[in-house]
Amino acid sequence: MQLSGDRIVAPRNLMIREIMVNRSCLTITLEEALFLRQGETLWLDGSEPVVERLDGTTVRPRSGSAGA
Repeated sequence: MQLSGDRIVAPRNLMIREIMVNRSCLTITLEEALFLRQGETLWLDGSEPVVERLDGTTVRPRSGSAGA
């Protein structure tokens, strides 16, 4: 599934291992699979993924690699 936009709200429960950013041709591979619940928000801070959980806390999953 591909999602686009600056801040992505998960339309359903998702398991993510890789994030591709079209506007900068960047691919981010996460060290561990990331589970997003429906309604949680994902965005990038530079090349670092950030998730806002449903309870309002933010998580910064570790990425193993980022490449163009």
